[in-house]
Amino acid sequence: MCAQFQVEQIKFRKSLAIFSLELGNIHWRERILPHLKSPVIISKNKRFTLELFNFSLIPSWSKVKKPKFSTHNARIETVLTKPTWKKPFLLNHCLVPITDFIEPIYEGKYAGNMIKFSFSECIFVPAIYDEWLDPTTGEVIESFSILTTTPGSFIEEIGHDRSPIFLPQKIEYFTNWLSIDNRDNKYFIKLLNSHVEPPMMISIDRKLKKKG
Repeated sequence: MCAQFQVEQIKFRKSLAIFSLELGNIHWRERILPHLKSPVIISKNKRFTLELFNFSLIPSWSKVKKPKFSTHNARIETVLTKPTWKKPFLLNHCLVPITDFIEPIYEGKYAGNMIKFSFSECIFVPAIYDEWLDPTTGEVIESFSILTTTPGSFIEEIGHDRSPIFLPQKIEYFTNWLSIDNRDNKYFIKLLNSHVEPPMMISIDRKLKKKG
């Protein structure tokens, strides 16, 4: 599952041209882990907007800021049935920029390593988000989950069993994902099934820690 990813500022800045956006004065940690902030693209009043959301979705109905179950990824296979994902999937879409993502490998040639999958440029993956009201402070926290699917041939060959969903990197696909008006779940599932694994490179990020 995609629990760590990177957003390199230089690549991200260049990629924003497709949305007619500029980076402005926002800051994030380049390596993003669950519960850290990440830049995302959303649509407000039919205009693209750049925001900072927390990575790991907090359901609006949650009583705590950090649910006991992991929410950094949402499987497309269960996104229409699980309460955590069902409402955000229909109502709240965003795009997450990624320049690299890091996964553990337990079998095959690269077993025992954390592998970094890298793109030559920043790409955008579909995600869903929710808003959670902190009952103690009144703060509204916006947080997201990256949508995942079975891997393409390259990621599977390296030895990982899940993948972020990769839409074709074209503005019409991005616009269709972010535009929720007059859409339904069947439409979005069909759109996400346009998944195409983009070219990527790999490198060893670090060795996995031994258990026990």
